[in-house]
Amino acid sequence: MATRDELDAWIVATAPRAVAYARSLLKNVHEAEDVVQACYCRLLQKASDYDLLIDGQKLLLKAVTNACINLKSRRGPFVRLVHGEVYDDMAYDPADVAAVMPSDLAAAAELCDAVAAGLRQLPEMQRAAVELKALSHSQQEIADILGTTTSNAGVLIYRGRQAMALMLAPFLSSEVRP
Repeated sequence: MATRDELDAWIVATAPRAVAYARSLLKNVHEAEDVVQACYCRLLQKASDYDLLIDGQKLLLKAVTNACINLKSRRGPFVRLVHGEVYDDMAYDPADVAAVMPSDLAAAAELCDAVAAGLRQLPEMQRAAVELKALSHSQQEIADILGTTTSNAGVLIYRGRQAMALMLAPFLSSEVRP
C-alpha cells in the first residue's frame, strides 16, 4: 500500500490532467473540479484495494468519465440565449459586436503584406528613413543614424512616404490619400 506522501505526490501529478479532462467533458471549470475531487475521494477510500501509483491515473480518468456522464444525464439539455448565472454553462452568448470580423483580419493581413512589399521596393536610404520615423525617431536622430543632413533626412522621409502612399493607394480610403 502506498504511503500518504506517495499518494499526495500522485494527486499533485494527476490533478491538472484530470481537471482538464473533466472540463472538456462538462465545459464548466467549477463542476469539473467538483467531479474530480469526488473521484479522488472515492479512489482514496479504496486505496487499499487498488495500486493507485501504478493504475491510479487510468482508474481516475475512468471515474471522471463516468461521473461526468452521470452529471450530464441527470442535468438534461437546457439552453439559453444569454448567461443568467455564473455557472450556466449551456448558454450561448450573442455575437460580440466588438469582435474583429474575419474579413477585417484578412484585410489587415493583406495590408501588412503590401506595406512590407512596398518597403522592399523603396531605395535603401528612403526605406531606412521611413522605418526610423515609424519607430518615433526625430529627424535629427535619423540624419545622425544615416550620416546625412537633417534636411536630407526630411526629404528622404517625405519621398519615402509619398512612394508608399502610391503603392498603398488601393488600400487607402479617398480621405487619406495625399
